Amino acid sequence: MCDRSGFLYHLQLPACGLFISGDDLMKKINTFSISNILGLIIGFLAVLQLLRSSDEAKLSGIDLPAAFPGKTGLAVIWGFIFLLWGIGVCFVYSVSLSPRTKRNIFLNSIILIIGIFVWNFMIFSSCNLSGALAVSAAVMLLAVVVWFMYLVTHRYGGYLFTPAVVWLLFVLYLSIALVVKN
Repeated sequence: MCDRSGFLYHLQLPACGLFISGDDLMKKINTFSISNILGLIIGFLAVLQLLRSSDEAKLSGIDLPAAFPGKTGLAVIWGFIFLLWGIGVCFVYSVSLSPRTKRNIFLNSIILIIGIFVWNFMIFSSCNLSGALAVSAAVMLLAVVVWFMYLVTHRYGGYLFTPAVVWLLFVLYLSIALVVKN
């Protein structure tokens, strides 16, 4: 017989606002949510590694806008964005969804993570400013689609994704400013 009174049996996730019993835990955690959260972690670590290994000599030749946060600022902001996004994923996948909807949310989120990495790569490794502008515009459009998908699925998931949309709008502004100034 299972001991249902212990702490491990009743898992409390206050960040997600969920109280899950041991029986329901495996129903709530599925392949899509685990894969999406792992994608977010891997995406953040890839962006962090890219920021750490970027060539300072290439960046010194670029006239940066005054609002550019720098490598450390970008790492902190991206970490905060990816953390909120991961908590939002908890909300989105806590709702009963059709497999097709889960797949669409998962694929769009992974494509968005890849787009964020590509923007960072174009800015910090190849210094391709016009390419970074094109990628940031595409990422912004996809972010709005993902945001609406999150809002329709679970409003708190959408609310937690809102800072990512605002930040990606700022990234688009930075890309435009970089192209105009250089």
